[in-house]
Amino acid sequence: MKKLLVLVIVATTCLSAFCQKGYSDFDSVANVLIKTKIAHANSKDDSSPLELSLYFQNNGNADVIVRYQIFIEDNNGEKRHSGKKEVKLKHGQKQFGKISGLTYELFGSSIDAYASGERKWYFTILEIKDMYTGELIATSDKVVDEE
Repeated sequence: MKKLLVLVIVATTCLSAFCQKGYSDFDSVANVLIKTKIAHANSKDDSSPLELSLYFQNNGNADVIVRYQIFIEDNNGEKRHSGKKEVKLKHGQKQFGKISGLTYELFGSSIDAYASGERKWYFTILEIKDMYTGELIATSDKVVDEE
């Protein structure tokens, strides 16, 4: 029984580490680490759609809600948005990628187009609220005002 438990723990740890591969630090707001990743939906197929994956990790002691909205813009100025979303994070918890529904399809098929700024995505809302009172704790300064 102990061997099975150890095997499950090792497998879970390895899977968790593998799933987080490729994320880049975006910001840290009120002890919540925010990371992003742009990759192809199928990592072995460069012609598969591009996806933006989000990663949120609550390193604080309070339970929080991450409230955000993302806009995705192509090089012709066409925009799509995620709508206003909320992710609940208890202290020590993390949520990321497809597992948590935090993946958005991007325009185009070239990661370089986003790296060069030819195509863009950005947060118009990124704030941390107390999970129980709804009180605003902090807002990211990396938010772009949408006009």
